[in-house]
Amino acid sequence: MSREIELKLDLGPGSHERVRSSQPLAGAEAKSTPQLSIYYDTKDGRLAEQGCSLRVRRTGNAWVQTLKQSTAAGGLVDRGEWDWAVEGDTPELEKLEELPLDLGVPIAKLERKLRPILRSEVERTSWQLEHGGSRVQVDLDVGSLQADERRAGIEEVEFELLDGPASAVIDLARAVAADLPARLGVLSKAERGAALVGGKLGQPAKATPLSLKEGMTVAEAFSAIVHACLKHFRLNEDLVIDGRNAVALHQARVALRRLRSAFTLFKPVIGEDTRYLELREELRWFTNQLGDARNLDVYLQRDLPSSERAAAEARREQAYDSVIEAMQDQRSRLLIIDLTGWVALGDWRDASRAARPVRAFAGKRLDKLWATVDPTGRSLARMDEESRHQLRIQVKKMRYAVEFFDALYPRSKARKRFGTAIEFLQEALGKLNDLATARTLAASDGTEWWQEQSDELQHLRDAESALRDLQRAGPFWRSDDAPKNASAAVAS
Repeated sequence: MSREIELKLDLGPGSHERVRSSQPLAGAEAKSTPQLSIYYDTKDGRLAEQGCSLRVRRTGNAWVQTLKQSTAAGGLVDRGEWDWAVEGDTPELEKLEELPLDLGVPIAKLERKLRPILRSEVERTSWQLEHGGSRVQVDLDVGSLQADERRAGIEEVEFELLDGPASAVIDLARAVAADLPARLGVLSKAERGAALVGGKLGQPAKATPLSLKEGMTVAEAFSAIVHACLKHFRLNEDLVIDGRNAVALHQARVALRRLRSAFTLFKPVIGEDTRYLELREELRWFTNQLGDARNLDVYLQRDLPSSERAAAEARREQAYDSVIEAMQDQRSRLLIIDLTGWVALGDWRDASRAARPVRAFAGKRLDKLWATVDPTGRSLARMDEESRHQLRIQVKKMRYAVEFFDALYPRSKARKRFGTAIEFLQEALGKLNDLATARTLAASDGTEWWQEQSDELQHLRDAESALRDLQRAGPFWRSDDAPKNASAAVAS
């Protein structure tokens, strides 16, 4: 077995030729070879469920079977990789029997259920570079993916560490992304194939469930959370740029908000790192760039007078122009790569608290958040808009934290009641905030606000009801039940 540490960048359409002439690749010796890869899995994705991918690849006249099992730290992928020479394009599964990992299904059963799920044909151009005391292989892949009858083009560049410090991978990726429309790649070819088969490639994506496990360290949990947030963001970013998709914009904004909440949640561990404040402020800047467009999307869902709708639609187009400009800006592209490197390799990892078990940390952080939203004695009717807005922010942070840590706690009625109540509370407070934002937007157009007061009263009653439900549910994490591993249910 070898270990594979790599980072992938997705390229803008037709930009692969610019990669060849970009720094630091210009002038370096390159080798180009055609590659045919066939990826295998069961119909229900048993291998993918275990974080594994199985492929058979032809380079020249030689076939190689490869099994990979990966973990990711904010986009920097650390993989266990096993290779075997094989005779053709069919996996030889007996070679997998001695592997020190659980594939989630017996080999004999796997052999009966295995099927090709993806065919990849690319022209691969490779460079080997010396950088910062490391050797890094750079692979540029240009070609196509085919899953069933569906096809998709692919242009991506991978940076794989051969030996030396892993920071060289980040440095080289950053150098390429500084000059090209390249963004962090978060899907393997196998994952792209699965999305292609399911018709989900190029569709807005919600946050995926987290499966933090008992025994994880704080560092491992934080890395998993950041990676999930970055993946959530990147699966929606291109849809905003290419199609001004309102659902994708909402999900991209949610992803950045979840990421910022993770920064706050883990501040006791990461806050003393010299880069913490810089990255936090950059995340704040980027998130704020998406706010106006999202507010106008929500505003335009209302039954507006025709003249007001025309004015709002024009403002929406301008707001999306600003969003797309920010997403395409070098500043945001490098921010995502910098986050990837910092999460995987940052000085914060050396802190003793980063090596402690995450469950004890989770309980303390949830307790602190609970103190900010504790419903006891609260009356929303007596709160002004700003106070309700601040409560909404704390409720959102509480909800995100519960979702992040959910898998660390056993499933129970109390946990379910708490999750339902805080979701409804956030939704009701969000609707109240939308009304306040709509009034502001109407005033900025010089339009008299026309919204029925009954809507606000109903949202207020809903919020009060959810607040009482939350009080009855109470802090489920204080249970003495033993922790269990389970997939977290992530709300939209």
